[in-house]
Amino acid sequence: MGGWRKAMRLDAGGDGAKEMVLQSIFDKWDEPDVPVAGVPDWLWELPKPSRPSITSFGYNSKPDAYWGDSKPRIVGELKYGAKFEPFAVAEVLHYAHLLRLKLGGDPILSLVISQPNYCIRAAITELASPVLRHIEADLLSLDGKTLLWLSCPHAALSEEPPLPADVPLEQEWSSLRWSAVEGEQTWIAHNGMHEPPFLQGAAAMLSRFRNGGRYEWVLWVGTLPAFGVEWSNAQWAAAGDFWIWDAKAMTKQTLPRPRFSSPR
Repeated sequence: MGGWRKAMRLDAGGDGAKEMVLQSIFDKWDEPDVPVAGVPDWLWELPKPSRPSITSFGYNSKPDAYWGDSKPRIVGELKYGAKFEPFAVAEVLHYAHLLRLKLGGDPILSLVISQPNYCIRAAITELASPVLRHIEADLLSLDGKTLLWLSCPHAALSEEPPLPADVPLEQEWSSLRWSAVEGEQTWIAHNGMHEPPFLQGAAAMLSRFRNGGRYEWVLWVGTLPAFGVEWSNAQWAAAGDFWIWDAKAMTKQTLPRPRFSSPR
């Protein structure tokens, strides 16, 4: 039958998702156990990363993820914490430098994977470095299972390819102005205010699950602040909702109506 079901986002810290939940997924990246949606193509194609120990200037540490056989080599810092996420930028660059001191060779690409974080988005944009990338993660829960949604807020948008024909959306949704996120199985519907890396105003974001199975699509529906607008914590918490297309759903939940109209 199949149908949309509302999912819960796991907030960082407390009884929600801790960084170790995100770490556990990357520790078995080449295994199909955890449903993963979106994801830039280049990241999805990588194998399970290693975690080499680095003894540097008086201390020992391990990066969260290192792909030493990829070209270029990639070191990743995973953050899903209630505080201090922007520190990940300095942390991952520091690991890239230490690994290059230890192993030699060309510069190592640094990858930050964090919750949606506007501070990191702005920093990455301002640096505009070819050796620094940023991907955002949402950990969702449905049926007691953890689902991971990854997407790059800095990726360019394209009108092609159009929204896939097999997306289970009603006409009022499929007729919206959808833009494809380049290099991902992700699409964004918006009211014309979207300019990467900041989504503004009423919008929707849709991704296909990479490893299929029971859960096939994930959809976020909501509204985000425009530049120059201050929001309270309550407004951020109520910004939007997450929906999962469950191929085994026995009953259907009704998606909310779009908050905007943007026909092609």
